[in-house]
Amino acid sequence: MPEVYTVFEFNYASISLIPYSGQNGTSTQLLKNIIKKLNEEDFPKEKKVIDRFENRKNSIYRKLVIISNQFGDKGKRCFGKIALIKNKAPLLWGGKDIIEEIEKESNKEFIEITNYTIHFNETADPVIMFEFNSEGPRLSDIEFYLRKIAAEFKLARRIQSIIHLNTDYEQLGNEMQNVFALTVKVNSANTNKFNWFNALKNINDDSGFKDVRLEFFFKRNKESNGKYERNIRGTDFARNLLTWLKKDRKNIEYLDDLKMSYQLIDDDEIIDLDFLKNKVVSTVKIPLIDRKIYTASDFKQIVGQEFNYYLINGKTMNQ
Repeated sequence: MPEVYTVFEFNYASISLIPYSGQNGTSTQLLKNIIKKLNEEDFPKEKKVIDRFENRKNSIYRKLVIISNQFGDKGKRCFGKIALIKNKAPLLWGGKDIIEEIEKESNKEFIEITNYTIHFNETADPVIMFEFNSEGPRLSDIEFYLRKIAAEFKLARRIQSIIHLNTDYEQLGNEMQNVFALTVKVNSANTNKFNWFNALKNINDDSGFKDVRLEFFFKRNKESNGKYERNIRGTDFARNLLTWLKKDRKNIEYLDDLKMSYQLIDDDEIIDLDFLKNKVVSTVKIPLIDRKIYTASDFKQIVGQEFNYYLINGKTMNQ
């Protein structure tokens, strides 16, 4: 009988934390402190359930609870689960006994769970490998939850996650031969908070606009040999933009939109790339027992192997 699998899809992000004034600690140390606080036996159970939409009027709730945070590999990893409580969940799930209720098999229909693993770096930001669950908690939910706990117990002043994109800026800049279209939109909340790509900064300063959205469309003239004529200035502009992104991986977070249509050297194909949707993806297959369940140890081992491969090689096994 052929082996039966369940398939999980994972993405990656780096997590950056900043301590409060007068405190110190690396992102790894600060994040570990937050997780250790959550793992304390006397942590108030009523504080474990956090409603992301609590301050919104006339809105359904989005209640989140981290139900597991286990350290492993001598403290280098954390294996976690975060649950989204569905609106049809029993009213008795007010918070006091939420963990006990969630862990009951009969109540699994009332939640959606997202698995994640955090790798702690001593010299760089921690990296999180998180499951893509279209119905469950997202990376933004994990970040929101950790931020609330950090603020509640004064453990970190700022938490920001930076999605890992499947784009090698240096390689793309070297191999790009022609660009035909480019769309850029800067997040207006960040216009004065980061080191701008100079060409965009000049337009912002000259125009005075808070929002900056640029759309470039270049002529697609063909030469006598049937190939597209080189658009040298437009390609240089695109390469400079890639250089700016390469300088600091956080720069991509300041953009609401970035799309490019281009050609590579010695290639007639026109490629359309949406940078913000081009996330690194790992597809992981976990073998099932009796076609129904999988063991926690199998899950950790297989996901851990994929995580190790990505951290060492900078790409996933399925790339």
